[in-house]
Amino acid sequence: MEAIREKGRELQNFLRLKSRPVGVSFFEGERDLPPKARRPRDRGLTLTICQAMTWARIYGWTVAMEKEDNLCIPAGLAFGLLKSTKMSNAQALSRYMVEAGWSSSLEDPQNWLIMEKPYKTILMEPLERATVEPHVVVVYGDPSQIVKLIHGYGYTTGKKVKAQLSGRMACCEYLIAPFVLNEPVVSIPGTGDRVFSGTQDTTICFSLPFPMLNGVLEGMKTAGKKIGGNRYPFTPYMLHQAQFPPLYEELAKELGIE
Repeated sequence: MEAIREKGRELQNFLRLKSRPVGVSFFEGERDLPPKARRPRDRGLTLTICQAMTWARIYGWTVAMEKEDNLCIPAGLAFGLLKSTKMSNAQALSRYMVEAGWSSSLEDPQNWLIMEKPYKTILMEPLERATVEPHVVVVYGDPSQIVKLIHGYGYTTGKKVKAQLSGRMACCEYLIAPFVLNEPVVSIPGTGDRVFSGTQDTTICFSLPFPMLNGVLEGMKTAGKKIGGNRYPFTPYMLHQAQFPPLYEELAKELGIE
């Protein structure tokens, strides 16, 4: 387990992240939770998935989300914490998006990223404090930090990272997509993240299946090394001479500045 925790520290230190990388695990049945796991309902609260993510990445808490802890009905449908008795969960999600004004017409249910089977527990842990090997790792950062992770994946695999961008229910894009599609994803936190969970305007997400993390870490440190482009923060090129407006030179002559 210490090797997993070291990867979390490595990510945070190399990229100088403002919040912790989070390992996320999905459990189908009953399972003993880590001793320090916090369930929102134990505090008399129900949370959105994105709020729970903030508990993990900002507070550094291990968070267990189950049906009784979840506040967000659309996310509950997507993650299988809830189930519609009248239609498929995907159809119910489409109806929610229309009725809430996020879409002008019902969408193809196949457009939705939803869990293929129901899960009882979503466990979110700071990677540096992991107690289980996660299914997915999520990194919140600014674009210059996230592009280093994209470099790492591209260096190792020769492939591009795909984006999942809908502007709504981003938790499905940064949690379900890498789990179901088994590939890294770049996503932009949506309205819920911004309103409920304190995600900053400049923040985007990179998430990937945990087994791919080693390759991304090594690639991130190696990509561009031959030309000095592998460091973070990026080093601006300053070996050039700036040019002032002509007025500055004219004033210098008029004022007798030598």
